[in-house]
Amino acid sequence: MLKEQLDGVFIKEEDGYFDEDKVGALFYSMIKQLSGEEAYQLIDEAINYLLQSTDTEVIAYMLEFISSLYGIAGTNELTDLHEIKASVIDRQVEIYGNQFTHNVLNNLKRELGTAT
Repeated sequence: MLKEQLDGVFIKEEDGYFDEDKVGALFYSMIKQLSGEEAYQLIDEAINYLLQSTDTEVIAYMLEFISSLYGIAGTNELTDLHEIKASVIDRQVEIYGNQFTHNVLNNLKRELGTAT
């Protein structure tokens, strides 16, 4: 279910870029109704979606979305999948990310207490 919603969020405009306001509004509409438990349960789906992307903007948005999900869940306890895939996420950002994407990843790591 989340994948279909995210596919609907990540539709580029005619100029080849995402409309930041539109993406933000769609993400907000997705998360505003979530309970902490529901948000925590969506983290793994969000991580899987992130890992399937090679688009720098999508990766950055997904890292921010994952950060929001952890915030709504009220925890910095990584999901099992996140623990297992943390180095894969690092590699994904290394390969496809830009400086902004690296900054978003570093912010997420700080929020979760996993920054090195």
